[in-house]
Amino acid sequence: MSQGLLYTEQIPLVLLALQEIAGSSSWHARYTVLTYLQIMVFYNLFTFMSDQGAVNDVRALVIRLLEDEQLEVREMAATTLSGFLQCNFLSIEGPMQSHFEALCKTRLPKKRKRELGSVVDTIPSGDLVRRHAGVLGLSACILSSPYDVPTWMPQLLMNLSAHLNDTQPIEMTVKKTLSNFRRTHHDNWQEHKQQFTDDQLLVLTDLLVSPCYYA
Repeated sequence: MSQGLLYTEQIPLVLLALQEIAGSSSWHARYTVLTYLQIMVFYNLFTFMSDQGAVNDVRALVIRLLEDEQLEVREMAATTLSGFLQCNFLSIEGPMQSHFEALCKTRLPKKRKRELGSVVDTIPSGDLVRRHAGVLGLSACILSSPYDVPTWMPQLLMNLSAHLNDTQPIEMTVKKTLSNFRRTHHDNWQEHKQQFTDDQLLVLTDLLVSPCYYA
């Protein structure tokens, strides 16, 4: 079904159904919304692009699922967002960046002593989820440009690196993003590094050459 071609008038109905499923209590169902959405949009890209309302609805749905309580759903939402940005279905705009940066600034509660293996110990706080959503959003933007350095990327890398010592799963997201950035930009780094200021290069070089960041 996700590979089927849609008529313009069908898109709102399909998106409405996906929005309803995204509210399901089953995280597997919410995860499937994203995988379905990826394929549906790519197979109907030009139809979607002719309907700005549909594009806005897709953006809102993906960003909403970036804040899902389930880690797997959040990570798939980031993958979906990055793919949509890379194919120019969505664009990296100021409001989107500001939204992610605001989420990144969410203050985390102080760690409390909990009984090992208790139920409360396995449930991430809402603050942690929101902060992780912001980091995943920045990561999606960065990974959407694997072979160039747009003007917005240097500052986003600086913002992302500020969370390298955050609690898990945020720390791992930052490490993976930096590792992928290093891998995809290595061959043309002499050209790419011209986009960074001296201070930014100092920070980034320290991050990219230190093996402890990728342990």
